[in-house]
Amino acid sequence: MKTRTRVRLVFGCILILLGVSGCSSVFPKLEKSASGNSPKKNLVFAVVKPQASILTKLHPPVERASPLVIGDVIYQGSVYEKFFALQKKSGQVIWTKSIKSGVEGGAAYFDRKVYFGANDGFFYCLDSETGKTLWSYNAKAEILSTPLVVGGIVYFSTTQNTLYALKSQTGEWVWYYNKGYIQKISVRGSSSPVYQDGKIFIGFSDGYFYAFNAFNGNVIWFKRLTEDDKFNDVDVTPLVSSKDIIVATYDGNVYSLQLASGAIKWKYKNWDVNGIAANDKAVYVTSSSGVVFCLNRNTGAKLWDVKLSSGIPTLPIVVEDQLILGSSENYVYSLSIENGAEIWRYNTDSGMTARPVFMSEKLFLFTDLSVIHVVDPFYLIPSS
Repeated sequence: MKTRTRVRLVFGCILILLGVSGCSSVFPKLEKSASGNSPKKNLVFAVVKPQASILTKLHPPVERASPLVIGDVIYQGSVYEKFFALQKKSGQVIWTKSIKSGVEGGAAYFDRKVYFGANDGFFYCLDSETGKTLWSYNAKAEILSTPLVVGGIVYFSTTQNTLYALKSQTGEWVWYYNKGYIQKISVRGSSSPVYQDGKIFIGFSDGYFYAFNAFNGNVIWFKRLTEDDKFNDVDVTPLVSSKDIIVATYDGNVYSLQLASGAIKWKYKNWDVNGIAANDKAVYVTSSSGVVFCLNRNTGAKLWDVKLSSGIPTLPIVVEDQLILGSSENYVYSLSIENGAEIWRYNTDSGMTARPVFMSEKLFLFTDLSVIHVVDPFYLIPSS
């Protein structure tokens, strides 16, 4: 384990809530982390406050959209019918865009434009400096995926098993693919498209995984990953490298596929999969049983597994020798990539569904209370 302890600015908390009054009760507690290092309060910035109702108390909404950090600006979508541009250092709102039904998919940035899909079925392109809508496209289905901009084309998928390619400057149609078949029993979600070597890779809710020509939409190959009739959705965004594709299905199968043909190199069976992350040597998997496990990337052999002390682990990322992931109950965890041992845990006072983002040596965490925390993951490492 590398030891990188730095005495520096540790974190800020940007509170993005719906309403305008009485928001101190939902501010995160500024407690000591498990490392013994005390986080230093930088800022707590209230934008708006959620409107409480019987429905939201019984079934609290979750925030799925991860922050997009570009230079000194954080772009953040929210289930509470807003999309924000915030100053990274102060939390001050630069602009706000009202989006009917909210935003649960991620965002992408290209050429001073921000791209994202929304629950209202529209895909949006906004001026990154003003929030002005430059164009929008009606996909007529929820968009929970994170878009991808490559070669002047923006790609995104919908929950109705459709994949779009539009001109990034104008929103004009380039090509479109409709898988057509929707599982009778399926989970709400969708894989995001990934680009590699002129191809777009993506999975669908019926357990099929596809490789498309990125420029004309022609199918290069496809592979059925499971024979089960239910809960075989490929909703986890694949990890694509020059040597393989790592993909998982909701029913718990993790696969390594050959890039050129989709042939299965290895398969690992688990009960379920929430999220995946990887480096050159290993694949890290989270599951709703509370277990995080590590597989050899070349063989699929299990190297280790650990169960979190509380909560269900969500989407993980690898930061140097740390595996960092949120959970359904209050904590963000850092585990050693070598053996799964806990390095530190950080209290957010809320569950977290969105994937953490690491940028400029800081973690950006968007919790289900609609709070952004900015954390230095190296400062939280225990002193040796």
